[in-house]
Amino acid sequence: PEPEPEPEPEPEPEPAGETALPEINDIMNMVFPMWEVDEDGNRVEVKECTVESCEWNPYYITKRYDGLHPDFGGHPTDNDVKYAFYGSSPFEGQPYPGTPHHCPLDAPDDIKAKDCPKIVTLSDSDPQGPGHVPPPIALASLTWAVEEELFTMEEMFDFEVNECRVIPNVLFQMIRNYYPRTEGEPVEYPPPIVPEGGDFQYEFPSGNGLENQDPPYAPGSPHWCTEEMIESGHWDGVCPYIFEGENAGKYRHPHIAFASLEVYLANMHMPEDCHPTWLENNPWFIEEGRVTTDTPFPVMSNDDKDAKSVENWLGQPVLPWVYDSGDAKDASPVMLAEDSAKLIDVPELIDVEPELEPEPKPEPEPEPEPEPEPEPE
Repeated sequence: PEPEPEPEPEPEPEPAGETALPEINDIMNMVFPMWEVDEDGNRVEVKECTVESCEWNPYYITKRYDGLHPDFGGHPTDNDVKYAFYGSSPFEGQPYPGTPHHCPLDAPDDIKAKDCPKIVTLSDSDPQGPGHVPPPIALASLTWAVEEELFTMEEMFDFEVNECRVIPNVLFQMIRNYYPRTEGEPVEYPPPIVPEGGDFQYEFPSGNGLENQDPPYAPGSPHWCTEEMIESGHWDGVCPYIFEGENAGKYRHPHIAFASLEVYLANMHMPEDCHPTWLENNPWFIEEGRVTTDTPFPVMSNDDKDAKSVENWLGQPVLPWVYDSGDAKDASPVMLAEDSAKLIDVPELIDVEPELEPEPKPEPEPEPEPEPEPEPE
């Protein structure tokens, strides 16, 4: 008789207490559906943009049009996705509004972004809370917390208060679980491209220089500037993201990845309230007349090209630097640090007097050794 076939081994069950997530780029493409492009990144077909049908630019090479209508090729800003710990600067007419760079309100337009610091606090109890927490840190914390099932979905979401976003206080607890603070000291967050910072694969840093955009990449800014621009010391955030080589156009903002993960989880947990795409949950984004959260750019080399074209997006800043910070505007939402501080619960620090060490007990005196018995005669 023919031997019976050996039964196929059963798949090993996932370890208890762990949740598997799809790869983050797959989640981003679900939450922000992308339009089709040709080999040069040009949009193949312009379709009508509605809340249900709108598509986004997959060949993303400039943040210039972030916060504007998707047809311009930008994505929502950190403020648009309401990232709680962005520590945004206001839109009050000063340079670099809507970024984490805080310039004096009377600062001249030629001030450099590096002279306008991000908010760094020495205590989470500060009036400005934890200050600016880089979005990749929130992405890493949320990812690990979900994978390790640190909180239940019921604990993470409250639609009546936060809609389809993770409750800020829960997110804060996640962040401090992985990135604790020593009271009285700033928190040193690692860069996103290292494992401790989340190992985010869509930065493509420019450490090898503008002329070498092929992997492997060297640490540096994700913005690819000319040497002259780097030497000028002006804000490199206006330079394009990677635009040559096999990864051209593939840069993605960590805050977009974070918002995508939020929507993905919220839709799983509350499908009757939270749609699978970000725009369906935030239809106000494409409303006409909305006061946008985009930040002004300096004069760029390709300003004469169509604003919706790859050619325009590839522009480099013109030197000498020419920048107009524009007028104040009532943009919304703006994630100010002092507002975010009100969303978190920070445990009170209690001073405890150290206990006195007990006095050491005296060592017992050794017992006298017994006298040896006399040897027999």
